[in-house]
Amino acid sequence: MSLEVLAKSGAIVSSAGVALLVAFVVVLLAFPVIKECEDSKERCSYTSTAPEQLAAIVQPGFLAVTLLIIAAGVFMVRFSRWRSDKKTSGGS
Repeated sequence: MSLEVLAKSGAIVSSAGVALLVAFVVVLLAFPVIKECEDSKERCSYTSTAPEQLAAIVQPGFLAVTLLIIAAGVFMVRFSRWRSDKKTSGGS
């Protein structure tokens, strides 16, 4: 795989991660989360008002995966640029 293809793939992966993050924020703003506490104790539960189809988006795991996708895309771009710079400076 060429370095240029790796950089372009990284940009696409990172953009997909950003799109997922935007979807997370939109669902979170459109359907607020309700805090329910038991008898004024410290134990509280949080439930989303999102429909069942969108409830999977309002999960901490979804946010973690989204951030990992963005980080992987940025890593791919940075790695390809680093290898490209290393190749041009080492060849001179």
